[in-house]
Amino acid sequence: MSTRIIVGLIALPFVLAPIWFGGVWCALLVAVAALAAGYEFYGMMEQGDYHPAPWLGLPWMVAIALAGWWPAMPWLSTILMVGSILTLVYALFQIEKPASTWMSTSVGAIYIGLMLGQGLALRLLPSGLWWLLFGMLVTWVNDIAAYFTGSTLGRHKLWPRLSPKKSWEGTVGGWIGSALIGGLLTLVLPLPIPVVFGAGLGFACGILALFGDLSISMLKRQIGVKDTGTFFPGHGGVLDRLDSLLFVLPFVYQVVLFLHLV
Repeated sequence: MSTRIIVGLIALPFVLAPIWFGGVWCALLVAVAALAAGYEFYGMMEQGDYHPAPWLGLPWMVAIALAGWWPAMPWLSTILMVGSILTLVYALFQIEKPASTWMSTSVGAIYIGLMLGQGLALRLLPSGLWWLLFGMLVTWVNDIAAYFTGSTLGRHKLWPRLSPKKSWEGTVGGWIGSALIGGLLTLVLPLPIPVVFGAGLGFACGILALFGDLSISMLKRQIGVKDTGTFFPGHGGVLDRLDSLLFVLPFVYQVVLFLHLV
């Protein structure tokens, strides 16, 4: 537990500083996160005998993520088209499991790249800094509240097949924490929403954070690994730390755009 806290405190400035300064610094953070998470994803796929092509998937993933810099431009559709063609053409020349090569390479690039790109696009909105901090803080509080509630009160398993340690008590505790911090953040951040809306949005983010976590857990259980990597001692890999945010940040971005909360 002490290692987990120390590593988290050391990593925090390296994450928050580029987000605070925004612009190219945030784009650089997104690119590095995509490369690290993608490397772990393709490593898992290789262990699972899916034969991905990281040399092709990683640059495609970064390009998809950085397309979030120009969300109003047609770059994303062009990048998706080019990458889809290249991965399929490459798969044609693979004798063993060509379909697995194409699918594992494409799914990783599109999923991680698209979700991180939405996070970048969120930061670049006029009030994007505060919305991005909202999504991240709600997700982190959900994780912390779920952990401590589950550790002390957890009795009923939530989904043993995917995550043996998660309990219903911890999950509900996380959702309550998300709602409370969501409402509180509307009072301390310059966001154009009332407290009740912030609490409801926080609660929804808590639910999505759970499913983001479980989605990567599903892959890990099928392949037979405990963590996606070892980059953060006590925490696992980069993808382990991003799994919930990959669901939450795109959701916050879409809510902000749909309700014109920029």
